[in-house]
Amino acid sequence: MDLPPDKAKLLRNYDLEKKWEIICDQDMVQAKDSPAHYLNKLRTYLDPKASRSHRKRKMVGDSTSTQVLRDLEISLRTNHIEWVREFLNEQNQGLDVLIDFR
Repeated sequence: MDLPPDKAKLLRNYDLEKKWEIICDQDMVQAKDSPAHYLNKLRTYLDPKASRSHRKRKMVGDSTSTQVLRDLEISLRTNHIEWVREFLNEQNQGLDVLIDFR
């Protein structure tokens, strides 16, 4: 877990039962959006038809490209490893999309 020092200290003071409860709760967390959700948005930004106007290039729905990348970063850091693997798999090709996006 990436915690600030004060929160890490608090966590270290929990008893083993409380720590186990936190771990079990973490396993129940569901990803808000699928890898395909982010990849579809990024691919829309890469679409030459959508990039004709500068405004369309920067906005998809109510999200800017910067916001989509920030949200994707958070998802890559906080979701289970299976989510990351799905993002990177041959079907989704998430790494290729990110490289093309730069």
